[in-house]
Amino acid sequence: MLWLSRAKLDSYAQAHQDWSNWRNLRHIKNEPELIKRIKDGMQALCAASDSWCEFQNAQDEPEDWTQSALGLTPLRFASLDPTVHALETQIHYVGHATVLVSSHGGALGLSLFLPPGDATIVELQVDGVKGNWHFQHMAAEMGHRYELVGIDKDVDVDAVWSVIQRRILQYAS
Repeated sequence: MLWLSRAKLDSYAQAHQDWSNWRNLRHIKNEPELIKRIKDGMQALCAASDSWCEFQNAQDEPEDWTQSALGLTPLRFASLDPTVHALETQIHYVGHATVLVSSHGGALGLSLFLPPGDATIVELQVDGVKGNWHFQHMAAEMGHRYELVGIDKDVDVDAVWSVIQRRILQYAS
């Protein structure tokens, strides 16, 4: 599972007087809480006594990701900020993801580099962005699954985790 962050871009824009209504509309106020909820949820899935997976906080490059020593399926979480990584690195991470999650924005264009067919895009969208369906259309053309989660700037982290968890469990079955 790969989270595409807007946090550094938003901080930079605020610090350099480039903070527009459009940026403000898509800004997630509680991104650290959301990331923590996703990681905790993934760890809990793998900590269950009948678990099929082993949680890995995968901040290393994908080629350094290891197989489970226990013979379980690795369930990896990584967060990537496209503003601080070269395009090649961004493509590399996305190319190794099965579930890509981000708020509506240009970074979701990286979904073009998800593995063909069997991947899911989870787009977080605030009310003022409704009607922009290009990422849903891209997903359909690429054979990917698409989930739209309506959010406020203060994200309901449990609602987002619920969608991600459902997708992870679909891949496990």
